[in-house]
Amino acid sequence: MRAPGGILMLIGLFCLPTVAQAQSAGGARFDGTYRFVSSAKVTQTYTAKGGQSAPCPDRTPSPLTIARGQARYTSETGRDVTGTVGSQGELVMRALEPGSGRAVELQINGRVDAAGTARARQLGFGCSYDFVWQK
Repeated sequence: MRAPGGILMLIGLFCLPTVAQAQSAGGARFDGTYRFVSSAKVTQTYTAKGGQSAPCPDRTPSPLTIARGQARYTSETGRDVTGTVGSQGELVMRALEPGSGRAVELQINGRVDAAGTARARQLGFGCSYDFVWQK
């Protein structure tokens, strides 16, 4: 009974570095700093305090940085947005900041293509934006 477990352990020890190398090699092709290119409002207005409609402001995020599958940028309002880049360039990020009235949450989904263009949609409580960065 002990032999199969020991064999599996040896196989795991030899295969684990190969899997880790494959993951880091796939994600490494997206590593770098991406300069901000453009922003487009997805929503034009939001409901402000008191129930009144207000225009969504223009937003310009910081450059997008990707290193070893980890992505990050800073929103124009100073929130640290972090997440991951998958082996096919799938970008999933989030910023969560507890607030006194309600928590502020940003959800970002997008993709980095082989040409080095990152496109993402930032969804916020009231306003949403499409961002483009270029490596």
